[in-house]
Amino acid sequence: MAMKVFLVPPPELPVPAVKGGAVETLLEHLIFENEKQGKLELYCASIPDPEAQAKTAHLRHTKMIWLPAEPNRRQGYCYVCGARRRLGLPAPLDPWYEQVRYEIRRIKPDFAISEGGDPTEFARISRMLGPARCLLHLHGPTQGGPRLDPLYGGVLSLSEFTRREFLQTSQIPPQKVRVLPNCIDLDHFHPSLPPDADALRLKLGFTPADFIVLFCGRIAEEKGIHKLVQAFSLLQDPRYKLLIVGSPFFAAQATSPFLEKLKADAAALGDRIRFTGFVPHEELPLYYGAADLACFPALWQEPAGLVAIEAMACGRPVLATKSGGMTEYLAGSDAVELPIEPQSELPRALADAIRTLADDPERRWMMRRRGLMRSRSFGQQAYYQNFVQLLEYYQTLDHKKEP
Repeated sequence: MAMKVFLVPPPELPVPAVKGGAVETLLEHLIFENEKQGKLELYCASIPDPEAQAKTAHLRHTKMIWLPAEPNRRQGYCYVCGARRRLGLPAPLDPWYEQVRYEIRRIKPDFAISEGGDPTEFARISRMLGPARCLLHLHGPTQGGPRLDPLYGGVLSLSEFTRREFLQTSQIPPQKVRVLPNCIDLDHFHPSLPPDADALRLKLGFTPADFIVLFCGRIAEEKGIHKLVQAFSLLQDPRYKLLIVGSPFFAAQATSPFLEKLKADAAALGDRIRFTGFVPHEELPLYYGAADLACFPALWQEPAGLVAIEAMACGRPVLATKSGGMTEYLAGSDAVELPIEPQSELPRALADAIRTLADDPERRWMMRRRGLMRSRSFGQQAYYQNFVQLLEYYQTLDHKKEP
């Protein structure tokens, strides 16, 4: 009999990722690969969305559990549950997780997996199901500790960097904290791009002679996009163009004070900088294909580096900062990595690297070749197989006594 696994993302964006989201995209890959391999009986909670519901209507091996977010109940609910927490009692601050708990009680899965959000929301779920059957999937920096550690029998980490950071604050045994690198859809992100990529360059106002640098991701200060805009102010040659793809929070948020300031700063460079806003996942390969170089100048310690892998899978050379798990994902790709500190010098370093790469097509060709080879390690088939093997490992571990 197939193992029952209940996936619990936060109630912010729907699954599949019809409105974007890194966690939601990863779960989409997992669900649709499970349709091909069928090794698991998956259940996935999600807020309702007509497009997401239509996209999953045909699933055979996954049951979607559509649960409304109920925002009108949250304020009073949070007050009551906050009081319970202060008394040391398990309680979710968001009523959505109580709905999830009812579904888990009904389904009785072998594992329930917290996929992002506040991991302490699993307190009542863990008490009901038992910690050994609750897993925490780290999608970003997370601290362990006495409130969180007792809730989970195992932890999946998207990079060795995030694993090390977690173990510094957690008493969970290291053998229960395992690395599961993220994945991308290699059938979707590949270098065999449609001829529309050249048409997109023209549509965006770029010429064949332009050297286009692409930034793709959330428009937020920690992503370092403002440092890249500053770098372009140091590149006097008008052939250098910057294409900024993304929004503050995927399709759910189109603007923010940071984005408005960024646009104001970029206005001085005129048509050398283009903002696209949120671009659906299905269209991203076209934008990667329209660029000559992809740049990810993160100022924080990135947990992983999926956008860089997407770019490399589309045959784009990558320029990035030496940032957390990003370095692990770029290993062996010949990507150019710059130190984050001192941040005051980063714009100049970015400008120099862009100029050097633009003038060295042979090096860019080698970066494309090595990057494409590296991206092959992050396919969704391998991810799914690793996921299943880790679940089997935790299932076996549960039956063994601790040393």
